[in-house]
Amino acid sequence: MSFFNNYVALVVDARGRAANVLVKATNWGKAIEQLENAGCEVIENQTSEYDPEELVTTEMYEGLGIITLEDLLQSTDFLPHP
Repeated sequence: MSFFNNYVALVVDARGRAANVLVKATNWGKAIEQLENAGCEVIENQTSEYDPEELVTTEMYEGLGIITLEDLLQSTDFLPHP
């Protein structure tokens, strides 16, 4: 049985624009893999900067300036690294 955790990563796109991105993964290594496969350059793990209770609902984490990986790819002009 796998359990998923919320991770927040500081990432940059090919233009150098930064974003705090929320991903669900079994561990930090898997979170990095998801982000890199999507074309993100992972700068650092920022998960410890947030209370896990702040990452429960969309309204909560969006209020903190955090976006999901799906929203980053579908709802912004994110330019992936090749």
